[in-house]
Amino acid sequence: MEKNIRLTLTGIQRDESGEEYVTTTHAPGQFYEKDGVLYLLYEETSRETHSVTKNKIKLKPKLLELTRRGEINTRMVFEPGKEYLTDYTTPFGSLKMELSTQNLDIQTERDRLQVRIDYILSSQGIPVSRCRLTILAE
Repeated sequence: MEKNIRLTLTGIQRDESGEEYVTTTHAPGQFYEKDGVLYLLYEETSRETHSVTKNKIKLKPKLLELTRRGEINTRMVFEPGKEYLTDYTTPFGSLKMELSTQNLDIQTERDRLQVRIDYILSSQGIPVSRCRLTILAE
C-alpha cells in the first residue's frame, strides 16, 4: 500500500580545505514496502531550468540505493564498509565518482523514518569531500 509522505533531505559536504556546503530539499513523496524493501519516491524541480528529476530511494537493512532520472542521472549505492563507483551525469557533463560509506543509520518509528549516511566522495581515488546525507520521511 502506497502512502503519501513529506520528505526532508539535508546534505552536508565538507571539502578537503574544510569548507562546508549545506543543501536542503523538501518534497512530497510516496512510501511503500515490497518484499521487505522500503521505497521512497519523490520529484525535484530545478529552479533554473524547471526540469524535473525523479528520485527513488530503495532501503534495505544495511544498504541504501538512490536512483535519480531527469536533469541529473545517477545511481548511488551506500553500504557501510564498501566502495561503489557511480556516473554522476548533469547537463554539463558526466563525472565518475567513488562512494565509500562509513556509516548508515536507519531509525524507524510509527509514522517516521530517519536515515543518516556518512560517506566519502572521491574522484579517481582522490578524496573530494566528506559527506552526510540525512533523510527524514514523515
